[in-house]
Amino acid sequence: MNRIQVVFALAAFTAALVARIALAADYPKTVPKDGEIPYGKVVYVDDGKCPKGEIKEITGGSQEKAIPRKTRCVKRPAESK
Repeated sequence: MNRIQVVFALAAFTAALVARIALAADYPKTVPKDGEIPYGKVVYVDDGKCPKGEIKEITGGSQEKAIPRKTRCVKRPAESK
């Protein structure tokens, strides 16, 4: 392998490793209280209430605009394709 191939191989390995670490992140186990998630921000919570292989996705609402937060179960990022 020449030097450029080694650099590209190392970069690809590092990118894959970083992605793997990010996907293995721990999620909070409890849902944040009302008003704790800014409007439009998405957070993921593993409170055990979604089916196996899924995680709760919460999108922050706005109390001032009377927009409720949205909650739904989605596939865990590691299992998405």
